[in-house]
Amino acid sequence: MRSQYEYRIQYEQQYIQEETIPALNTPEDCHKYAMFVKGNEYFDNGRTYVFKDEFGKYVSTFVSQYSDIIEKNLEPGVKDAVLALQKKGYLTFTSCQGHADSKHRYIGVVFNTKEQKGQFMKEVRDLRCDIHWYDNVINSKERPCSEVPWWSEGGITLHIVWDDHSYDKVSQMERREKPYTDEELTKFWNVQMWRNYKHYECVVFSFGYPMVEKTLWERIHKYFFYNQYKVTSAYHDFCNKVNKLTEYLG
Repeated sequence: MRSQYEYRIQYEQQYIQEETIPALNTPEDCHKYAMFVKGNEYFDNGRTYVFKDEFGKYVSTFVSQYSDIIEKNLEPGVKDAVLALQKKGYLTFTSCQGHADSKHRYIGVVFNTKEQKGQFMKEVRDLRCDIHWYDNVINSKERPCSEVPWWSEGGITLHIVWDDHSYDKVSQMERREKPYTDEELTKFWNVQMWRNYKHYECVVFSFGYPMVEKTLWERIHKYFFYNQYKVTSAYHDFCNKVNKLTEYLG
């Protein structure tokens, strides 16, 4: 759930230690197990994650909204909004309620086309909630993300390992830096979203504050004058209006 050190799936992973697991013969089997069966652990501080890496960063697995474990893998501060979006047919791929080390509260949504994504963003803007967009998550070879300013704590980058056991015994940081292709990302999201798309678009939106400030001054102002009420107010406003969105039928 930590910004800049986002999510990856290992298969036959560190967190599968003493339990008996089924035979995982293909990348699809491995990712399905992580997304539909294993999931994350829930902790008293509200975090859901798998383990901490060698740098003390939280590492969590994606969980499919079509799994039986989805609700217990959603953090309380975003659960209602995520479930409301899913009820309207939207495909969510990540969310975070914000924590002491990263206060951003956000939800990520995927789409089949740019047009669907654009329509969703327009409808959310029309709700007139205090919503901020972050469109810099994908970091594939074909669609590399833009560099986040050094002074910003926000910004999340998608890291995946689809099928490469040469990375099983390297550090978590090295895994995060492994390049992936749009084809691998599509396969990965097709498992999570229970779809057979040929292409994916995505966007992340945050409540109250942008993930990445436009200027250093905005970052300084947020640091000294951060107001949690802006976040909770925007979140509850969105929850009260989300049913006005048209259904996603993709």
